[in-house]
Amino acid sequence: MTIGMDVVWDFTLFAAVGFIAQLVDGALGMAYGVVSTTVLLSFGVPPANASASVHVAELFTTGASGASHLWHRNVDRRLFWRLARPELRAASWAPTCSPQSTAKS
Repeated sequence: MTIGMDVVWDFTLFAAVGFIAQLVDGALGMAYGVVSTTVLLSFGVPPANASASVHVAELFTTGASGASHLWHRNVDRRLFWRLARPELRAASWAPTCSPQSTAKS
């Protein structure tokens, strides 16, 4: 099974954009999503694909960052649970309040 050049090009593009956006994020401490989404959109990636790829990448980078902080005992656990409880409630409640998509497939 061979991989087409389009797939290789797409992977290379997404990896390069992610690398550059991560450099900006590491220097500033923010703007990963803004930089990567803007660059992907400027290359003609559809908005839904750009948004989805950025959010999936942020899941892994944020998870790695959180694991690193936990490993180095750089987390105030009492404060974490005080903040996490209302966030978990809001995250479980929000989908019930959001409007359902009316898009036809």
